[in-house]
Amino acid sequence: MVRRAWLLLLGMGLVGSTAWADSIVLSAPLVSTGNGFGNNPRALTIQSHGPGANSEQGCIAPGLIAGSSACAPADKLVGGNETSPMGSPKQAAPTLGSLGITNANQIGILFDGVQPQNANNVVAINDLTLKLYSGNTLLFTVSGTFSNLMTNPGNGMSDYLFTLDPAAVADFNAAFAGNENDAIALDSMISFANHSGGPDSFALVNLDPAEVSPTPDAEAPEPTSLLLLGTGLAGAAGLLRRKMIRC
Repeated sequence: MVRRAWLLLLGMGLVGSTAWADSIVLSAPLVSTGNGFGNNPRALTIQSHGPGANSEQGCIAPGLIAGSSACAPADKLVGGNETSPMGSPKQAAPTLGSLGITNANQIGILFDGVQPQNANNVVAINDLTLKLYSGNTLLFTVSGTFSNLMTNPGNGMSDYLFTLDPAAVADFNAAFAGNENDAIALDSMISFANHSGGPDSFALVNLDPAEVSPTPDAEAPEPTSLLLLGTGLAGAAGLLRRKMIRC
């Protein structure tokens, strides 16, 4: 059974954005415990090539299609840094039904920044795009960009939680229309001043505690709560945008 229980600690700030609409927003910095984010299935894992590279990007679509053909057209990404294998636990485009998601306000995107693993542990997410598909048809995308993100290097340590703002939730739900067979997938581009190799990963999770299943090795039998602590998050800004795809 896939473990979907996280204890979210280290809450420097809980951010609710009202300045931007129809966006992915940064909810909180965090550290995951338990079996480690690195052992959980991920939606997108990317890794740059060579010590001279200071950016990486990747795109996944249903059918585990990767690369430029999987990228949302408006992103202008080309992918190419998706980490093999093209399947669990590295890459996925899960259906909403498989995650138990019935409303976009349940969608959480966890980010595990492994690099740069040196004195300047700062990355920028130049693009983070959540895509909604019906089969192979792209229905809806919502995006955000974020700078000056301090990372907690090391596989298995999640660093940030992203969610959708209320306007994006409403638009996603309108496109979703309750079809549990619709799938979600991610595109992303990350840049950093000091290269160390990665990989860097994103996971798609259900934030509704009623839908989070405990695991046999969990110390407590009840589902893990999500603890987002504090107010005010310094140094992380999102220049956000939304794209609606119409046939």
